[in-house]
This record gives sequence, C-alpha cells and structure tokens, in this order.
Amino acid sequence: MTLLLNNEEIAQLISTRECVEILEEGYRECGLGRAAHRRRSNIIVPTGEGKTFVFANFEGTVIQSGYHAIRLRSDVNEWLGEKGGRTTKWASRPGLYCGLALLYNIHTGELDGILNDGFLQVMRVGATSAVAAKYLSREDSSVLGVIGAGNQARSHAEAMCAVRPIKKIKVHSLRRESRSAFAREMQARLGIEVEPVQTMEETFTGSDMVCACTDSSRPFVKSALLEPGIFLSSARPFGEVGGEPLATFDVAVVHERGFGPRFRPLDAERRNPGAPMALGGKDEKDLPSQITLSELCAGLAQGRTGREQKTYFANNEGHGVQFSVAGAFVLKRARERGAGRELPTKWFLQDIST
Repeated sequence: MTLLLNNEEIAQLISTRECVEILEEGYRECGLGRAAHRRRSNIIVPTGEGKTFVFANFEGTVIQSGYHAIRLRSDVNEWLGEKGGRTTKWASRPGLYCGLALLYNIHTGELDGILNDGFLQVMRVGATSAVAAKYLSREDSSVLGVIGAGNQARSHAEAMCAVRPIKKIKVHSLRRESRSAFAREMQARLGIEVEPVQTMEETFTGSDMVCACTDSSRPFVKSALLEPGIFLSSARPFGEVGGEPLATFDVAVVHERGFGPRFRPLDAERRNPGAPMALGGKDEKDLPSQITLSELCAGLAQGRTGREQKTYFANNEGHGVQFSVAGAFVLKRARERGAGRELPTKWFLQDIST
C-alpha cells in the first residue's frame, strides 16, 4: 500500500536530533559516491497582475535508504507592498501552500509514500545547518545569535541546541512583536534564556554561532561583524551574506556548488516586466565553492581546526539527499506505528509502457 502522511503526522514521527543524525549519514553517503541527486530546477511563469507562478522540484537517491525522493512545490508569488521589495507566496489562497515529497522504492519501482512537505522541509533546513555546525563550530559553543523570527529561525535554534551546549540565544527581527514572540516560545520550548535584541549587530556581539534565517533580498552581513571563533550559517546566502565577507572566513562550506537551472517563457516575461522573478540576484561568485557539505561529512575535506577561526556554511537550495533519507525514516516509522492513510498502490501503476 502507498502511505499518505500529513504534516501533523510527520511531526510525531521524527525529532530534530534524529533528523540531524539521518542527514549527516546521507551526506556522508553522497560524498562517498553512494547517492545521486539532481539540483533544484524552477519553472517561472509571469501570469499578470503582479503575480508569477513558480514550480520548483529536486530529487535524489541514497542507495542505503532504499528510496528515491522527489520534492515538488507549486506557488503563486506576488509582491508584498511596493514592487521590487519582498514577495509572498501561496497556493489556492494566502496562508495555504502546495508541497509534496514522493518516495519511490528503488527495489520495486513503486510509489511507497506521499508526504506533505511542510514540516519536514522546515526541519531539514535547520538540521542541515546543524550538520555543518558539528564540523565548523566550537564544540563548547554556548551563545547563539539568530537573525529572523520565522519558521526557519525556530528550526535553526532547535537544531543548534541539538548539537551544541547552547545556554543563551539572542534573536533579532525587524518587528519587535515577532522577536518577542519568538523569545517567549523558544525559551519555553528549549528551557534556556532567549533574549530579543533591538539590532542585528547585537546578535553577533559575543556569540559563538549566528544563524541568518530571513527572506532578505539584500546582503546585510559584513566582515566587520565577524568576531574571531564565530560560526555563521545562512539559509539565504545570496540575500543575507553575498560575496563581500567571503575572504574573511578561514573555512567556508557550501551546501552544493552553484545553483540549479531556471526556465522562463521569454514572451510572458517581456509582457510582464514588473512581475516577481522569484530567484533574481543570484551569482555563483557569492558562494564559497571549495568544500561541499557532502565532502565535509565524508572526510574528504577538513572543517574547523583552530579555536579562533571564522567559519561559514552557505545553506543554498534544496538537496535530494535530504528527502531520500529523512523521508525513508519517516515512512518506516509511520508503518511501524500505523500512522497515515493507506492508498492502493495499484492506483499509481499502469499496464502501458512509458
């Protein structure tokens, strides 16, 4: 039977600490040549009235997991306020989203699982940064700075606490009410001090680790902010860090070199010059490229070697390895616990060769 799992069910099947461990093993397998994946690609179609349809997907197989995973996301993007600033995305209506992870059994070719991707998507980004932190941050790191107060900020805070003995978190976001709400929630959840701070600079001062988790379109991290011994991670390297600070880092690791292809209908783009383009402003020179996370986990490259070193992880784009290993874990546990809804696998098979 093919198992259908929603976000609420998935949240009960995997912990942040488990996700970090699973992903680290997946990246190690990838670095050792025992996995295959395709970079994220994007179809970007301006549809008029300041809106753009975006379809994004990436996929991968980690042989050890037994599954090939493909993650699919369908969004309408539109400007939030004035054109040229921030955008918002939705499916059906604002506040709803359409994202799925499909899991195919590599031994039978059958579709074994259909997962809502929301919970796992947020968790895997923070957990990926935490995998990098295991190799790039001081083992005794106790002060964490977080820039941003949304889902990714929460995911990163929890993931960093899973790999380092964090005693205090400082959080900054543009809206006071957002950072205050984050502080209250995460202090209760993690059982440590969480302080909302008024300026972004305060998140760097005296911090062992800083996680940038914003939707910024303009880089704001500058070399002058980076104190000796710091570990920085960015969930949006092009919009948060850019190229200016790269020479400052002693060790810099990228999730994956470069970025995936983008496809656009040129005539529609000409007819809608003001439409959000979803991925504008990316330039490969703004990414560190010497070491990937897979190479680091496989022992093919070295992480932090000195206490005063400044280190950086650019967590750019998705990776099929993530959903292959984490999806396989969730699917196995769901079957063990009787979670989800079973659909006849024959619904997804046919007798016509393709």
